[in-house]
Amino acid sequence: MLGSTLSFQNLFHWSYEMCRTRYRCGNWCLVLLVCCMAGFAGCERLDPVVTYTVPTKLPAKLVPGKDRMLAAMLPKGNEIWFFKVTGPEGAVDSIGKEFRSFVEGIEFEDGSPKLGDLPTGWRRGGEKPFRYATLDVETPDKQLGISVSSLPLRDDAWDEQVQDNVNRWRGQLGLPKSNAKWAGGEAITVESADPNSVWVDIVGETGGNNSMSPPFANRMPPPSSAGTLPSQSVNPTIRLASDERMLAAMVPKGSDVWFFKVKGAKEPVASLAKTFRDFVEGVQFEQGVPDLNTLPESWTRGGERPFRYASLDVVTPAGDLDISVSKLVRQQDKPWADQVDMNVNRWRGQMGLPPSTEKWAGGQPLRVAAADEGSVWVDLAGEAGSGNAKLPAVNTPMAGQKQSGLPSGTEAGNKAEAVTYQRPQGWRDGRTSSMRLAAFNVGPENQSAEITVISAGGDLRGNVARWLGQVRNGTVADEVVDQALEKAQEVTVAGKPGKRFLLLSEKDADPRLAIDATIVPLGSDGASSLFIKMTGPAKTVENQDDAITLFLKSLKLNL
Repeated sequence: MLGSTLSFQNLFHWSYEMCRTRYRCGNWCLVLLVCCMAGFAGCERLDPVVTYTVPTKLPAKLVPGKDRMLAAMLPKGNEIWFFKVTGPEGAVDSIGKEFRSFVEGIEFEDGSPKLGDLPTGWRRGGEKPFRYATLDVETPDKQLGISVSSLPLRDDAWDEQVQDNVNRWRGQLGLPKSNAKWAGGEAITVESADPNSVWVDIVGETGGNNSMSPPFANRMPPPSSAGTLPSQSVNPTIRLASDERMLAAMVPKGSDVWFFKVKGAKEPVASLAKTFRDFVEGVQFEQGVPDLNTLPESWTRGGERPFRYASLDVVTPAGDLDISVSKLVRQQDKPWADQVDMNVNRWRGQMGLPPSTEKWAGGQPLRVAAADEGSVWVDLAGEAGSGNAKLPAVNTPMAGQKQSGLPSGTEAGNKAEAVTYQRPQGWRDGRTSSMRLAAFNVGPENQSAEITVISAGGDLRGNVARWLGQVRNGTVADEVVDQALEKAQEVTVAGKPGKRFLLLSEKDADPRLAIDATIVPLGSDGASSLFIKMTGPAKTVENQDDAITLFLKSLKLNL
């Protein structure tokens, strides 16, 4: 009889748990419970019957949030300028009118937008690849990042170019493609730009298909039950960084910098090296853009790809290669050597190599007769043991996405290898967003702490004061901030010096909260920093001290 009672209790519990977690299933769960109870109606019970009220609607606090994107496409000369911000709907709502007014009033100087006078509370953020500028904006909910970038304008194809970009953004928010004109975008008047500027305002699910991600790759496929990627989704050409070689050139021309780059297995890249260098040295420009009408034998124009002016497909006896041709606006207020260093060291990171302090980060002078002075040639090969297995770009997660389901203690990475790390035992995937390079949850469900990794701005003291206010429910005295700054632990993250803070609620606080935060400046000007922050119950945060230490030591950056 005891066995019958235990079986009933187990089946009842199983049925209830299924109902509780599958709240969308409607009333069939209740029917299943009734059937289970009826089947055992004749059995003797040791415990009284317990009546449950099973929710059929998800509690409001558990309903996933929405992300909102505001974006503008402004044609100017032979360029399209993009202004875009994405984030939680409430945060973006709070700056919506101000952002649109800012875009409508933008002015251009020498073909580039003037960003000297910004609205109150806005500031220039740190440099990021593929961007002309980043603008950091504080909101009551969170800090938002407005991206400013440009692409070449395709001749006689404005409507199609708008359609392509807006539908790409819709995909990032999990929305279907639109066949409407401009994919639903509307006209906006920007007096200093050319006609036909476009305004986009879309709302989608947080973490939608490719959410908050650059458009040139797909999400990581779901893991198998063993915690590894399904074999059918893994490209057999996955290589270690030590098996790869990269050839690249930076070619300044007028107000632009043109990039020619190829990366792949060492053997095919080696076979292409001389032809590729000769091609770059002899490239001609027409109306400021490279003339790609005459290509070497076995080279062909490839399909269009976001953030590229062109793709060149190359067939070699050792394998096919893809040459990217792209450009960025040259930063007139930044020394050329600094711009070269930043890009070459970013490429070194992609190859599993440490940053270089040499001139041009080890790049060599290149003579391109049709370009301005200062062209640079880069030849990088991964060193044995220098890199981890890297997935082809199509399967690599973006910034803000993590490799869900990988076994604890394995290395994970983000799009363009922005961040790689060793995930400590017990850390679970957390909520992604437009700013998060990585996110985790840890600890018991009822005492869970959240870990986030973001790149953002803000001065050291201001951030520490704000965090102290978060755990102490208000503004704290200057002497409390001073004390926290004095107690900061000196750390090194990815070869960069940083400071780590443990900030606690007062001892009698209920609940008692804590923040374990590390700030790592990413540039000499201090305009942008990497923030690794754990927030939650003090006991959980303090118990993760060793795990955070190991996580910080494992972090590698390519921002």
